[in-house]
Amino acid sequence: MSNGSRPAAGPAALLPDLVATAVGLAVAAAVVAGFDLGGPPANGCAAVLGAAALLVAVHAAGGALVRRLPPDRSCASCLGALLLVPALLAAEPVALWLAVRLADGLGLSARLSGPGATVVAAVVVMLVGVTVRHLWSVLADRDGDGSALRDVARHLLAVAGLTLVVAVLDGTALAHGPGWRQLLTLVALGAVLGPKFSRLSLPGRGVRLRSAAGLAVATAGNLLKLWLVTWLSTWMALPLSIAGFAAFAVAALLVAVVMLPTSVAARRAADPGGPPLPGAMAELYGRPPPAP
Repeated sequence: MSNGSRPAAGPAALLPDLVATAVGLAVAAAVVAGFDLGGPPANGCAAVLGAAALLVAVHAAGGALVRRLPPDRSCASCLGALLLVPALLAAEPVALWLAVRLADGLGLSARLSGPGATVVAAVVVMLVGVTVRHLWSVLADRDGDGSALRDVARHLLAVAGLTLVVAVLDGTALAHGPGWRQLLTLVALGAVLGPKFSRLSLPGRGVRLRSAAGLAVATAGNLLKLWLVTWLSTWMALPLSIAGFAAFAVAALLVAVVMLPTSVAARRAADPGGPPLPGAMAELYGRPPPAP
């Protein structure tokens, strides 16, 4: 398990999760159309902290369920993960919707309109939160194997790759708006583009051959994730548009090249085993340690 993920521990260990979730909520409220935790500053802070507390409770409950799975890749582990993943995916937007409804009922001017905005906001909260947890681990010197630092670097490079694509590639544009909102939009979209959802053992020997194979696989994966990013951005205040398959392919290649250093560095990390949850969810809810 990545050291950036939340371990099973007492209430004090939930503080990084609370801070990370609050940051994710603030970013989502700034970039997702139809999601507002505004009003007076005191009300906005109260809404963010209240919603974060409810989501952290959901994460704690989900983590407790995940840790009950067998700590290996047996059939029982895979079946358990197969049953848990849909429940965890549904729990995040449902909990966010409930938190916003409660905040609005308490007069905190919270608003979240439509299932699409709810799901996109939940995705942004989850993935931005994962990066903040990793950054917390790095700053607290709890990143023994460097995995959290690699994941933070991967997110930042994904943001840099998207910025490069928007700046130099014809047919690609981020909607006009305030500079801070454009930056936060790229941060949110980079959080979707950055995570690795699988680990592949690439064929071939030698650094150059394996790097070439890795670049090809990363480009294909980024092509699919870029399509997902542009689709999700339609629910954001400043959507990202990429016109045509050729633009998608070139953009995917550029992002893969920018992110290649973290992919090369990650090849030396051992797969810790545990149930095969999607990468970002495994970081959020935690995985059991590998079997001895």
